[in-house]
Amino acid sequence: MATTSVSSLAHLPKIARADTGGSGGSKWLSGKRGEDVVIRVPVGTVVREVKLEEGDEVEREREEREELEMAWEASKVRFAEAEHREKRWDAWKKDKDRREKEGLPRAEVFEELPLEDVGPGRQEALERVRKELFVLYPQVDLSSHPGFLYAEHKLLSRLLAREMEMPGRKKRRRRRSRAEDGEEELLYLDLKEPTPAGSPILLLSGGAGGLGNPSFQSTEDRSPKYALKGGNGESMRLELELKAGGEVGLVGMPNAGKSTILRALTSSTPRVASYAFTTLNPNHGTCVLYSDSTFSGPNIATTTIGDTLATPESFSAESHRLSREERRAQSRPADVDPSSSAPREKRTEVMRFTITDNPGLVERSSENVGLGHQFLRHVERCSALVYVVDLSGDPVGDLRMLRNELREYESMKGLEEGSVEGRIRGVVANKADKFGEPEEGEEARESQEEGRRKLGELTEFVRSELRGGEGVWIVPTSAKRRENVKALVGRLAETVKEEREKEKERVRFEEEALQREREEAAFGRSY
Repeated sequence: MATTSVSSLAHLPKIARADTGGSGGSKWLSGKRGEDVVIRVPVGTVVREVKLEEGDEVEREREEREELEMAWEASKVRFAEAEHREKRWDAWKKDKDRREKEGLPRAEVFEELPLEDVGPGRQEALERVRKELFVLYPQVDLSSHPGFLYAEHKLLSRLLAREMEMPGRKKRRRRRSRAEDGEEELLYLDLKEPTPAGSPILLLSGGAGGLGNPSFQSTEDRSPKYALKGGNGESMRLELELKAGGEVGLVGMPNAGKSTILRALTSSTPRVASYAFTTLNPNHGTCVLYSDSTFSGPNIATTTIGDTLATPESFSAESHRLSREERRAQSRPADVDPSSSAPREKRTEVMRFTITDNPGLVERSSENVGLGHQFLRHVERCSALVYVVDLSGDPVGDLRMLRNELREYESMKGLEEGSVEGRIRGVVANKADKFGEPEEGEEARESQEEGRRKLGELTEFVRSELRGGEGVWIVPTSAKRRENVKALVGRLAETVKEEREKEKERVRFEEEALQREREEAAFGRSY
């Protein structure tokens, strides 16, 4: 079940096992089915079935088949012996009654014949299968009971004919459909949307309950002393891959300021620090736009985003926690006097969209260097992508590297050309505040002219080198100081509106195509 209540796969065990089916009992009671196990995964999880080694699968099935055949042969002999003994017993009993009635000498004691040798290993195989199949009443010996041996032989015949599954097997392979080429179709699920709470996706059937003793009643045996065991469920080996994404995905090198941008535009509080790889998993936030031209995020005028504290005291119970009023003050627009008692003009929500802060990429991430593929897979989910580069460094070189990594990732994953890189809609030139005259206590900065030169080179590279560069916007900003973030929010909002319109058009086109197919099929049936 895909749900928004979990955000990672870390809580999942390596083996998830539902309950086995309950064994059958007396008093017309069959065993109850095994309890379901619901596996909750984040939205965006891809579920793939891992094909087992062909040799192991075939060998295991061959061994199970051989054991069943040996047990069936032994059961056939034992059942024939029981039938023969039953006939001999009936004849002896009639003779005994006749002698007693006519006053003749007492008949000899009924002679038990020795069991026939069924061959090496067959009796042992029958005993093992019998333990897996049946629940026997305490202190009851049914090894020569005709009714029991008949039921046992019938069940083994059905198992060999594949009319039923072995209830006591510890593992059952999932039954799969076959493709046109005869190959088994492996399971593949792409959980892009939350699964309805009342309709989870059934991957494997649980264990069926065993049959109770009334199921084995006959005219000769009105109270059977045995029942069928409950079965284990089906099994499958799965690979889960989380591809988290929002409507806008931030793509950049480590320490480019992606997490700072997310904190500046949303209420999300990802970890921020002045070293690389602060973000190891995607962070998500929702940017909300209001009717008074404000948007979500802390107060622009009074708050500067600093590094997240990592000292032990900052996480202790004694550390300061913001009160509700302090949190409200941080989100209050800059032009509102906090001491004023005048009622604020009521604002309404105009639009909201999700932003994903993806982990930073390094050179050769497409070749899975470091955690390359683990980071890159998340960008596949985002409707639109935005590059984030450090304007104070080498923005053109960084942008060239990021573009090449996305292209190489498409090639290595076998994706359609431009399926990832073609989603680039803008470039954020972050850390634009590192130019000009330094403030007191700060290190020397580059001149504003140098900043304008770098921004010009970046703009020229975007126009000439990026795919669809004419439609890619560029916004210089300082997310740390929240400078020019309003322009950035405006660009992001326009991008999201365009992507939503494209998605609506795509859905409408697919629905029309499906409707045409239905009409053509109905027209064909009418003739």
